Amino acid sequence: MSEFKQIGAIVSGERRRLWKRSPGLGLQSLWQQVVGADIAANTSIISMRRGVMTVGCSSGGWVCELKLSAKAIARRLNRLEPPEKITEIRFVHQAATSWKSRK
Repeated sequence: MSEFKQIGAIVSGERRRLWKRSPGLGLQSLWQQVVGADIAANTSIISMRRGVMTVGCSSGGWVCELKLSAKAIARRLNRLEPPEKITEIRFVHQAATSWKSRK
C-alpha cells in the first residue's frame, strides 16, 4: 500500500471515530467549507440523526435565508462524503445568549 493510501485510510478511520463520538464536531469543518466563514459564524450544528441535520442560527433572518438553500447545501455536503448521508437540513433560531459566547 502506498504512503498516500495509508494516510487516506488513517484519516478516514479518524473521521469515522470522531463522527461516532460527536457528529456535530465531525461535520463542523465540512460545514464551514461549504457555507463559508460568514454563515458558519452565525450557525452551529446542533444534531445529526438518521440523515437529518439540525442547524441553529443566530437570527430568524439566517433561518429564512438558509432554508431556501437547504437542498443545495445538503448536496454540497454529501459531495464531501460525510460518514452519514445528509437527507435533510433543518434550520432553527437559537437564543441570542448562546451566540454572544461564541464571538
